[in-house]
Amino acid sequence: MDNVEIPATLNENAKDNRRLWRTIEAYGTLIIASVIWGMAFVAIKALEPVLTPVNLTLLRWYIAGAVFLILLPILGKPKERINRNDIPRLLLVSFANVVSYHLTLNFSESEISAGLAPLLTSIGPVFIVILSTIFLKEKHEKVVYISIVVSICGAFILLLGALNTGGNGTYSGVLEAIGTALSYAVFAVFAKPLVTKYGPRSLTILAGLIGTGMLLPLTSANFFYQVSKLPVTGWIAILYLSLLSTVLGYMLFFTMIGKGAVAKVSVQLYLIPVVGVIGGAILLGEPVTPFIIVGGALMLLSVGLTTIRRKHPWKHLK
Repeated sequence: MDNVEIPATLNENAKDNRRLWRTIEAYGTLIIASVIWGMAFVAIKALEPVLTPVNLTLLRWYIAGAVFLILLPILGKPKERINRNDIPRLLLVSFANVVSYHLTLNFSESEISAGLAPLLTSIGPVFIVILSTIFLKEKHEKVVYISIVVSICGAFILLLGALNTGGNGTYSGVLEAIGTALSYAVFAVFAKPLVTKYGPRSLTILAGLIGTGMLLPLTSANFFYQVSKLPVTGWIAILYLSLLSTVLGYMLFFTMIGKGAVAKVSVQLYLIPVVGVIGGAILLGEPVTPFIIVGGALMLLSVGLTTIRRKHPWKHLK
């Protein structure tokens, strides 16, 4: 009898250890991605004086696209041949991921602070909850829908702060940041079936290359002029955005999407706005106003409410 029970107990312990390490790996990946993307807002703001929003998008993605092109034969092979019926979805994900997200983000940061931008874009998980419910049939608790109302209140307070005397931006900048959040939600939700079908690494590379191709018509003589005048600090910021925030960041993000429900994964990234606010205050000397504190707290509360689950949030990794 003892000879039967001991191996069974050891087997359960081994399973528990694997679950623990998967949980640690998952949270570690989320923290790394959050810090990388949080500091990206600071890097974008630092480049504002030397690159237009369009040229910043182009340079960032031309470098990232070149890296993706190198990685294509190594990591870009999909798990199965791309189905013709999936091409429209792939084009939508590529456009939302590369063109729409980054142009709206860069334009918004030309008008609002590096601390306010990530707070406003943190509404993205709320959009994801709505879209994943409609298109992926993911189910959520009632508290998740309460978070939507809370996030709207937070966004409104941030909007007031942006227009207040000594505030952090303009109406258009705020709306562009919210547009960034919507773009984020679109590519995250519609990428989910593609990640499952073709694999996270191949989708990251394919969507990145297709999206970069969509940017080509925006290239102008002004782009080459600004790139030729870019200082060393500007190149450091660009390489950070291209290599860490884009190539590595999206590899991590799509890998996380492939491991579980879209809403469960994305809402854990609420560390991003905290990093953005702290980084903007320390590195760029941006003021942290009462509007940012109150509105940002509501935005983070809304995302925190979205993460509430009766079951362990990482059960899907077991």
